[in-house]
Amino acid sequence: MNSSATHKSSPIARRLLVWASTVALSTSLAPILAAGAAFAGTGQATDPFKGVDWAPVVERALHCPKPGPKDSWYVVRARVAAVGDLTRDGRPETVVVSSCPSPTSGNPMIAFVYDGASRRSAPRLIGELGKNRYFKSQNVTVQQGQVQLSGKVVSDRAPRCCPDLLVRQTYKWNGKAFQRTSEKLARIS
Repeated sequence: MNSSATHKSSPIARRLLVWASTVALSTSLAPILAAGAAFAGTGQATDPFKGVDWAPVVERALHCPKPGPKDSWYVVRARVAAVGDLTRDGRPETVVVSSCPSPTSGNPMIAFVYDGASRRSAPRLIGELGKNRYFKSQNVTVQQGQVQLSGKVVSDRAPRCCPDLLVRQTYKWNGKAFQRTSEKLARIS
């Protein structure tokens, strides 16, 4: 008997599947849902896009698989993680962190950088940072025109549930795109 037939015929199996999906979703979204962006004490600029609903903006950049009509788990979450002048044009860019929703496990988090010179009604994406790693959590800081990502990462050797690396990456704008200027890895013991 295949597993989908088991889930359809057994109320206990269905409840376990719903419970497991809920636990996985809440665990994967915890970093995203963490209390907003704390700019106090970091010397960061005021967000030029304050009040923008980032979820639909970021959803276009995520290119997530489209859910079925009854997939209530599909909710894109996004948070402003940092603000600062990264392109050196005198206008602060906004860094927004998000990931594709999933009913069973968390997807990697990505830091999206939006140009502070773009219109508030149409933020322009100028960078997607951290895509080379499977970030399960992501802290973002902006200092001296550079973006630093740090967090727990799942390596190719680890199961998707369990990050096994601490990663710190630094990116800098080169006039056309963001270039990773450093990456440091440490094993989680």
